[in-house]
Amino acid sequence: MQRPEPLPDLDWTPDRAAEFGAAALDLWTEYLRRLPGLPVTHPHTPAQTRAAVIEGRDVPDKPLSDDELLDHLRTVVFEHGAQTGHGGFMAFISGAGTVPGAPAALLAAGINQNLGGWPLGPAATEIENHVLAWFTGRLGLPEQSSGAFVTGGATANLMALAVARDARAGWDVRRDGTAAGPRLAVYASDDVHETVDRAADLLGLGTSAVRRIPTDDRFRLRSDAVEAAIQHDRAEGVKPLAIVGTAGTTELGAIDPLDALADVATKYGCWFHVDAAYGGPAAMVDELRPAFAGIERADSITCDPHKWLNMPISASLVLFRDPAAHVAAFTLQPDYAKLDEQVRSEMMLRYQWTPQFTRPFDALPVWVSLLAQGWDASARRIRHDVELAGWLHHLVDEHDELEALADPELSIVCFRYVPPGGPHTDAYLDELNERILYAVQRAGRVYPSNAVVAGRYAIRACLISYRTEAEHVEALVDDVVAHGRRLHGAG
Repeated sequence: MQRPEPLPDLDWTPDRAAEFGAAALDLWTEYLRRLPGLPVTHPHTPAQTRAAVIEGRDVPDKPLSDDELLDHLRTVVFEHGAQTGHGGFMAFISGAGTVPGAPAALLAAGINQNLGGWPLGPAATEIENHVLAWFTGRLGLPEQSSGAFVTGGATANLMALAVARDARAGWDVRRDGTAAGPRLAVYASDDVHETVDRAADLLGLGTSAVRRIPTDDRFRLRSDAVEAAIQHDRAEGVKPLAIVGTAGTTELGAIDPLDALADVATKYGCWFHVDAAYGGPAAMVDELRPAFAGIERADSITCDPHKWLNMPISASLVLFRDPAAHVAAFTLQPDYAKLDEQVRSEMMLRYQWTPQFTRPFDALPVWVSLLAQGWDASARRIRHDVELAGWLHHLVDEHDELEALADPELSIVCFRYVPPGGPHTDAYLDELNERILYAVQRAGRVYPSNAVVAGRYAIRACLISYRTEAEHVEALVDDVVAHGRRLHGAG
């Protein structure tokens, strides 16, 4: 057999990498320059987008030229992308992406560290540990707390409830399954994120295990109702497992009474999880911290820096008060990964801490962004977003044809258009405001989303982008009123 010759086809030279990388960097900076003048969304249908970016683009046997490939990427970015980094993007809770985080993400991909274990990414593991420790400290958890970077709030909530199940069920659920003991129950508000139901499903609890408890007149989970539900379940032979408090609900930004919920959890031996995917960064701002009193008592916390801190996706954290309970829920020891005990004690083997073995270096864009921007700038921006929400709420209150549907607690505002000459039925207003929303979105100047508040259809603005300013919320008010008058007048 002849000795194989080198095959460098895929091993681009540094000069070749620099050439292609510079072209990609030029495309990104072109995007930043053009972004303020772009429509927030494009008018294309899914079929049109598929035709533009997929059809006729089968993987070629021979490589495309750089020019052809970059022209294609330009179409993807400028003609068929949702401009979630635009100041007019107010839908959902999706951040703009930090500027320093983008090249850091390129570097993370370039060095391609695997955070499954310390030997595969020594510096990367230490950076992740350091960033996690910084967040746990800012949120008030003890110094010895643990955590992990995960793909998003859904995974974070799943992991938190997995640890809760194993730590509080009262039997070895990992070995014997949920059928080996009584039914388990999780208590949350009727506005809790649906990922809690998904977690209950995936963990074998069943979605019926999630007790959705009514909220008060401020859309917050009632601790007295949670306690009543726990007492009822115990009388029926159901074991209360966990209470989920939300620090910033998705639809309204409501903050549950975390201290009172922690009291109930302590009284009945329940795990206390706080879903702070959205509101967590606000809890780290001194002036806003009092609204989050009790978050420091949580057994676990979900916090998504890719939301209100605008970090590049994905950057989501799940944090645990008790590292032993955290590790016990995920520890496995495959033969191929066995290490000397002394070596093991000195290394962080992250595959023992999450469901994933292979894990990306998601901490690097967060770390670089925090270093490049400093915390004070982020804290000022969060306070500014809350002020913008107050300004939008003020504009709505002052307008004869707009109705606020809730007082904003953080940076989400829900309202509706109400034509003059009423009264109008809620059914008509629901249908009208749905049409207004679609018209505003299609126009492309701003892009709100929708919510249902106390059974009423609402236009919802979530103000978390560092590019959103007063001019954008004023444009939202103008567009809603203009389209509302047109659509109501047209019958």
